[in-house]
Amino acid sequence: MLVRRALVGVVGVLALAAVGCVPDPGTGGGTTTTTTIDPGPPVAIASASPTVGEAPYTVSFDSAGSTLGTGTGLTYSWDFGDASAAGSGASTSHLYTAVGTFTAKLTMTNTAGTSTSPGVVITVNVDPNPKYYVRTTGATGSSCGPLLNPCNTINEAQTNAVANGIHLIRVAGGSYSNPLTLAASMNISGGWKQDFSDFGPSEVTTIYGTGTSPAVTINGITNSTISAVSAQGISRTSGDAVGVVVSGGSSGVAIGDAANPQTIVGGGTGPNATGILITGGSLVNVVNTKVNSGTTVGAGKSAYGVRVLGLSVANLTLDDITAQP
Repeated sequence: MLVRRALVGVVGVLALAAVGCVPDPGTGGGTTTTTTIDPGPPVAIASASPTVGEAPYTVSFDSAGSTLGTGTGLTYSWDFGDASAAGSGASTSHLYTAVGTFTAKLTMTNTAGTSTSPGVVITVNVDPNPKYYVRTTGATGSSCGPLLNPCNTINEAQTNAVANGIHLIRVAGGSYSNPLTLAASMNISGGWKQDFSDFGPSEVTTIYGTGTSPAVTINGITNSTISAVSAQGISRTSGDAVGVVVSGGSSGVAIGDAANPQTIVGGGTGPNATGILITGGSLVNVVNTKVNSGTTVGAGKSAYGVRVLGLSVANLTLDDITAQP
């Protein structure tokens, strides 16, 4: 009997020892395992828009869709493929001035490594209709006119355009105080944004006449258009008040364009106030144009919205024409 009791006591001790080794889930006891995640490099993806254009043109680049990685000190470097300086930032833009095909890539780097994106092909074509540009903050001289160096007057841009075989001129919104004599085979359009990317709803290109000259003169030329401008005569010190005069047998001439913002013409103040005067056997299309005679001055003088004389012909389309009393 004594021996049996001793054995039972020993087994009890062993059982208690075994129970003491099992962790209690409620107390948070037991062994804790820590997992360390290795830093990862980024994965670069580049996108661009637009990918095809006419030189010079600006392309916008973005890294959307890229994976940043778990390393630190992330940097972005853009290779535009045209041997220019690298760009930086998650998004950027670049002006391509040379004609050709270029492959742009994005390289992202952090402390864990580097990733370079697949290339994005950028195609820069020759503009089939080369243009010159004008804005009031532009430059002067025989080299002004291209997009990267606009002229600050329409007259100088036109002179340089004629010298270089350019037939299209885009004019940004602003006031231009010098009257314009339109050249042959020239297309001048106003109302452009200051970067010339599109017409601007709030951009008004105003050409002013003087006390002795109309705002725009078209004399003895063919195949020219002026549109999306505001041609305004002012108070005349001599001669009739006219906003635009077409003479000398001009033909194939258009004032206004249905595809562009509305053209506006005003005759100013003076004798026989006239918005548009067409004379000398000229042929003119007046399209999408708002014409106001201006205010006539002097006994027996009249006011004309559009006045056609001397075997001339005017075709009027989508116009709003007013002759003041």
